[in-house]
Amino acid sequence: MKGPGIKDYLQILQTKKQEAHDKGLKFIEINSKELHGEVSPNHATMPTCCQAIYKLLLNGDVILQRPKGTTGFGSHLTVRYYVDCLERNVMFPSKKRGRPAKSAEEKLAAKKAKMKRNTEDLCNLIKSWLSEHGWEYVENKDYIEAHNDKGRWIINVQGIKRGRKQTLPVKLSEVMKHMDDTDARYSIAFNDSITYRRQWNEIPVTVKEKLNMSVILADKKGNIVEL
Repeated sequence: MKGPGIKDYLQILQTKKQEAHDKGLKFIEINSKELHGEVSPNHATMPTCCQAIYKLLLNGDVILQRPKGTTGFGSHLTVRYYVDCLERNVMFPSKKRGRPAKSAEEKLAAKKAKMKRNTEDLCNLIKSWLSEHGWEYVENKDYIEAHNDKGRWIINVQGIKRGRKQTLPVKLSEVMKHMDDTDARYSIAFNDSITYRRQWNEIPVTVKEKLNMSVILADKKGNIVEL
């Protein structure tokens, strides 16, 4: 047979508090072992008993003795409920199950964080970075063309897209098909990852120099580095 639940303990505790209040008492003291023996002598419901005791603690009440161990439950729990004023906030507000609802600001921040890693946002990061370093640019469908007194710079932006991700060497081979200016500087921009860094390091330096090619990596915080 199932023993008493938390509602049973709460009902008895509330009755004790109200009766003491009606008598004009200032406080009452409750011990978990004694309460458990009164409510549930034949069932092991000590954790439920302690939960109920904690639940009815109001601001200003005192935990006189805590249970041994780290669970917070046990026969040594003793509290003092002040009953002269029962209109006070609870000491330990109940936690709602599941994740708390997000505010409009939190939802917007989450959306921005999600968009942080897509291709469009990577383009914006690259454009801001170019402007900070004195480059003028024109944004095309698949690449950014930048200019300054040092020459022309073609940057192919490869953000996160749906579908299977291609390796850096595959991306590089695609860019090479459109290298029509031997004086231009070429780069591929990626969202930073260990995989892309490893794949880039595996390409011989002489090949990168011959192609005048580099890789631009943007991390989650928007920091950019060119390799």
